[in-house]
Amino acid sequence: MINELTRANFCNQRISIISSKLTGEYTVATDQVSYQQPDQVFPLHPEQQFFLDEIIEEKITDARVLEIGLGSGVLSIGALRAEAIYVTALEINPRAKNFAGFNILTNGLEGKIEIRDGDVSDIWKPVRGDRFDYIISNPPFEPTPQGMTHYLHSAAGIWGLDFVEAILKELDDHLTAAGHGQIVTFAPGNAQEPFMLIDMAQKYLKGETKIKVNPISIKFSEFVDRYVENGQATEEQVEKIKKMAQDNDVSHLYLCVLHYSQGERSLTVTDTILAYEAWLNPL
Repeated sequence: MINELTRANFCNQRISIISSKLTGEYTVATDQVSYQQPDQVFPLHPEQQFFLDEIIEEKITDARVLEIGLGSGVLSIGALRAEAIYVTALEINPRAKNFAGFNILTNGLEGKIEIRDGDVSDIWKPVRGDRFDYIISNPPFEPTPQGMTHYLHSAAGIWGLDFVEAILKELDDHLTAAGHGQIVTFAPGNAQEPFMLIDMAQKYLKGETKIKVNPISIKFSEFVDRYVENGQATEEQVEKIKKMAQDNDVSHLYLCVLHYSQGERSLTVTDTILAYEAWLNPL
């Protein structure tokens, strides 16, 4: 039961409703956008909707799931509502663990999600030697200028792919034979495609990879300029990352979902039929 003290601690937070064909409708508490501390529990954005819309029914049913980066718990809750049987979830942020615990209780899923301490230096360490039927993640993925202090849920290196790369490196080692991986992430690229994510998948993944791309992209320079506007970074820091982008032929950012299964090696990249608009803004 959620006692009145616990309820009071969350009553001033943002309550969002999300739904998909497999999960149905449910509510999740997060921080308000106005809460600007590094341990902010990220409000729901179109990326979570994109992820839930992409869950594969026949793979998630009766699956034992691993989530890397639990956050508010929105994806783990969605996995259980889509008929997964158990979730092991990794998280480094104590504030996120509290929110996730509240959301798990609110949605009546206590006993079905185990929260373990994450490890930024070795994200697979808490589950080393374990294998899962469905591995999910909405990892930190924002391109982050060097020396900039950013939210725990967002900072992910110059290209925003540090955590994605760490996941892809050992994904095969933690999937069951018929297992599936699903990651939602930003991905830098040119005007045609998110080539950095494509290159990374080709480097690390030995099986069947499908990258679904939201057809609405944004300019890389416009995204990182927000750091100066918000007082999070200096003009010098942002100009440096913009110069690096130019030198590496990076002009755009895409919102992508990557699907992966073991088997014959292949890679396909397709646009989604449904466009996720205004994907920098909370739901």
